[in-house]
Amino acid sequence: MLMQGYGPGFIALTCMLISQHSSINMKKLFAFSLAFLCYTSTHAQAALLALIFGDKIASEKFHLSVDVGLNIASMPGLEQQKATYGTYFGLGTYIKINDKWALTPEFKPLSPRGAKKVLPMTDYSGTLTDVTYNISLKYIDVPLLVQYKITPKLFVSTGPQFSFLTKARQVAKGNLPSGTSVDIEEVTTGRFNSINFAVPIEVGYMVSNARKGKGLDVKIRYNIGVTDMMKDYAYGNSKGSTFQIFLSFPFIAPQEDGKGGK
Repeated sequence: MLMQGYGPGFIALTCMLISQHSSINMKKLFAFSLAFLCYTSTHAQAALLALIFGDKIASEKFHLSVDVGLNIASMPGLEQQKATYGTYFGLGTYIKINDKWALTPEFKPLSPRGAKKVLPMTDYSGTLTDVTYNISLKYIDVPLLVQYKITPKLFVSTGPQFSFLTKARQVAKGNLPSGTSVDIEEVTTGRFNSINFAVPIEVGYMVSNARKGKGLDVKIRYNIGVTDMMKDYAYGNSKGSTFQIFLSFPFIAPQEDGKGGK
């Protein structure tokens, strides 16, 4: 059921907010509907807050953004591994300090990582033939970045990032003796540390004439892992490596962009 997992209080609050904010147009309602269908409750609630309040609370010194892009993650340090790909999604904030500096803390509830074609944690070669093993990790990222504007449109950012592991799996892909292809998934969350620390390094560019003057940020980020990802040192260890490329859709007033607000 579509509303499963949402408490009645949250649903009632959603209806009340939509009814009271008559300025929310059909495009925003449609976008929220897509978010509701495509993401879990955490993702949909994050998108809802940005869609409803983004334009309302935006000012020259503060605004929200919705970020969507691609994670390219790997686990260097393991004996063998290949990169994995996944969708990156979450909310960002912009807190202006002065014309050059800003704080940009973020909340990213969808940040998949892992590695493909690794050595097995649990070996299924006695059951499957032509078996390969992948590690699938799901994190919530909280980057606390400081941004510096090199030019009015080009900027760089860095700072600490805390990542909270929500789920880890080993996925064994192979064939049964009958020839049937199967995937065997095993929860391996206990073998990984629940919190990881990294240092993102980011370069971004603002396209000021996009979205009717509201702007669009294109960001490229590399996360340098600092702490060990795994508890199970007998298997191997890695601090992780994640390359991200994503778009950031800020909720700002068009006239601010014309002033060079961000």
